[in-house]
Amino acid sequence: MTALLEVKNLRVQFKLAEGIIKAVDGVSFRVPQRGTVALVGESGSGKSVVSQSIIVRRQRL
Repeated sequence: MTALLEVKNLRVQFKLAEGIIKAVDGVSFRVPQRGTVALVGESGSGKSVVSQSIIVRRQRL
């Protein structure tokens, strides 16, 4: 079955005055067509950064 969305080895870093912050480091997952996937984690684990990264990437295409 073809994936609706596939994310491989997603890495997101933020450059701050204090240095580089690794917000997401090597996340991979796929969303099957007509399927459901939940992104679950503790507060501050990067769930929102993963979601926002996908949206920004899709807007650039």
